Amino acid sequence: MKEILYKSYKDRRSVPKNLLNKDSKLFEHEYIKKIPDSYLFRSKNITYFNSIILSISRLRYFKKYSFFGDKTMLERFKRIIKNYSISNKNEIIIEKGIWFTDHKSHVYFHWILDSLQRAEISYKYQKEYPLLVPEELYELAFVSESLEHLGFEYKVLNKNQIYKLKEVVIISKTAQTGNYNKYILDNLVKRFFSFSKKEKSSPNKNLFILRKQERGRNIKNLHEIESILEKYNFETIEFENFNFKEKIKLLSNCKNLVGIFGSGLTNMIFMKKNTNVIEIRRKNDEKNNAFFSLASSMNINYFYLFFEFGENGLEINVDNFEYLVSRLP
Repeated sequence: MKEILYKSYKDRRSVPKNLLNKDSKLFEHEYIKKIPDSYLFRSKNITYFNSIILSISRLRYFKKYSFFGDKTMLERFKRIIKNYSISNKNEIIIEKGIWFTDHKSHVYFHWILDSLQRAEISYKYQKEYPLLVPEELYELAFVSESLEHLGFEYKVLNKNQIYKLKEVVIISKTAQTGNYNKYILDNLVKRFFSFSKKEKSSPNKNLFILRKQERGRNIKNLHEIESILEKYNFETIEFENFNFKEKIKLLSNCKNLVGIFGSGLTNMIFMKKNTNVIEIRRKNDEKNNAFFSLASSMNINYFYLFFEFGENGLEINVDNFEYLVSRLP
């Protein structure tokens, strides 16, 4: 039986601040979105191994709650058989736990904005039902660090080991990926800040996100972009080098955040309201609006700029980049 934790509602998004009429088709289908009910239900005698949960007696795989994207039944069956075959068959019994992840949770964006939102709405149950965290996820620094930072109760499940879970609380996804229940998100962000010192000063930093693998390689005209960033007092950062307390302090002081579409933009959740984000996104991309939607949910001003792929990597139009950066509020 489902227990509704948050009721569905219609989310209305703010229009990009620099929207051109010719680009309306990229965003107009995102302006109003129905955010579904968030709920939990309990299931007994669940078998677990390598991020897979299933009820053998009921032949149920829980695809909706443990998998991301659409796979055929044959592909799911092969995944189950492969992982079962390499797992220790001596079952370890766990009395109670909470299921809140899927097979995309190893990606920073999905961990923060999908999995941790599911963890957030289960918080009041965690004294009795700890979060069940696959070891392959826990080995990621941002996963283990965030769980500790947020004060969640959890239990790590070993790789290649079969567990019998006597009772599991299964948490629904809070919205389709790239969309957010703003009430749950607000609670999660408050929890992040509750364990960090709040910055009271007005935001004044300008930050440009550069991932390590992008340095001098993916951005074809990086040197030209860097000269513009220097001109307008932007600091180039690699979020991989910061822990959560450092990121929260840095972003809560950030007035303008600029970055190419990617997980680094997830960190805008630590920015204050009415600050500014520029997403550099693929031209004519109508599907990937996760950061447009996120900015709206966080009451952050959203701007966009396009990149195009060339022979030696992606390229940002220098004139357009400087025009937009120079006119940030």
